[in-house]
Amino acid sequence: MTVLGRIKEHKMVGILRGYDTEDAVKIVDTLVKNNFRVIEVALNSPNSLKTLKVLKEKFGDEIILGAGTVLTVEAAKECVAIGVQFLLSPAYGERVLQYAKSRGILYIPGCYTPTEIYEAYLAGAKMIKVFPAGQLGATYIKDVLAPMDDLVLLPTGGVNPDNIRAYLNSGAQAVGISSALVPSNRTVDDALLEEIGERVEKLKTEVD
Repeated sequence: MTVLGRIKEHKMVGILRGYDTEDAVKIVDTLVKNNFRVIEVALNSPNSLKTLKVLKEKFGDEIILGAGTVLTVEAAKECVAIGVQFLLSPAYGERVLQYAKSRGILYIPGCYTPTEIYEAYLAGAKMIKVFPAGQLGATYIKDVLAPMDDLVLLPTGGVNPDNIRAYLNSGAQAVGISSALVPSNRTVDDALLEEIGERVEKLKTEVD
């Protein structure tokens, strides 16, 4: 199965932002133990490239590992060299898309308007991140897909257990989840890891 296929099957991309390598490993270990396996590390996190490398070495095929906040070709090259399986961005970068296509790597650009989404699709984006989705809501996804139902959309930003089902019912193939899965700026201790496990179960209940 392709990386895109596995993301669509999993229906959720878990976003880690702001945690250093040691804490990220603990968090990902908890996610894997709870059968959450599609994980993005944002490049504007501390030591993000080191984190990606360590996660790749430690978890291997147990996870689908992506790099987020990939804004330049140079950053994309560094991530691909580590072995990430997909790249995401908060904005659409044509040069990054063309580089990713040349390397056979899935690139998920961030777009907001129907025009941006369609331009990225025409350029070859196989999945498009609708960001920030929280400002738009699930109805927006349904409205965009009504005339352009070939699009594969990944709403990200503001997705939580209360609205995840609405996004999927509106036609989104998967969603990106950040603070509703891994809270930001918290001490990584047993209590947080237990809470993350509970959050996974709550999200999966809404998805299944």
